[in-house]
Amino acid sequence: MDRESFAELVRRHQPGVSRFVGRYLRSREDGDDIVQETFLRAWAQIGRFRPDTNFAAWILTIARFLCMARLKEAQRHPPPAPLAGLHEPSAPPMADSFETLRRACERLPLAQREVVAMRFFDNLDYRSIAQITGDTEVALRSRLHDALERLQSMLKSDS
Repeated sequence: MDRESFAELVRRHQPGVSRFVGRYLRSREDGDDIVQETFLRAWAQIGRFRPDTNFAAWILTIARFLCMARLKEAQRHPPPAPLAGLHEPSAPPMADSFETLRRACERLPLAQREVVAMRFFDNLDYRSIAQITGDTEVALRSRLHDALERLQSMLKSDS
């Protein structure tokens, strides 16, 4: 693949990869690093991509692997406490119901949070999610069902 063709793929898929990575990592700086590393690895491994497969699923598989590695690294080596007086800019206020749902999603186990995000925020079908995670479609459907039941229970108890 030539550089121009790959650059077009980056332009087309970078926003989706950024959103996907942003849901794993809460740091914009870490997210930007992972997105860049994702496309660097994709370029280096483009010979492994099979044209009869879904490029979006392939690139998100790389991004997921890098996110998981970053999360594991953060658990082993937590960042130092922030210096007093330095604050990140606050996010614009969200509607109460959306904020409640976001907080409930954050309380889900990672595997459930992941499938909810890919299905509803990334609008991926079960086949694509299965390619990314390496799980079966049946397992993903079950995991999503359990996650939605858990969310419903959390939202009922919070109100």
